[in-house]
Amino acid sequence: MTITKFISYFITVSMAGVIIWAQGEVSVFDSPIAGMPWGIVSLVDLYSGFVLFSLWIFYKEKIAPAIIWTFFVMTLGSFTIALYVIYSINNSDGNIQQFFMGKK
Repeated sequence: MTITKFISYFITVSMAGVIIWAQGEVSVFDSPIAGMPWGIVSLVDLYSGFVLFSLWIFYKEKIAPAIIWTFFVMTLGSFTIALYVIYSINNSDGNIQQFFMGKK
């Protein structure tokens, strides 16, 4: 689990930096990506993954925290996913089954 935690911290820091940089370059609302066919494919792919990951969150968490985590997954993407993995690792006490299944 240590390597997973390290990778998740790396992704969290990297995504924070890239999000801050990109927002300084062009507003998310002015991005040309949605006007390109492969940009649309990429967005559908991205949000499909977000929905699948959010289903895992809803399986593991109570409804209110799951809604909050899902909101941030949908708005901040992999940054939030990496944070959630770190959160899940810290709450699992090294138990891989608890990491994946929660306390159920």
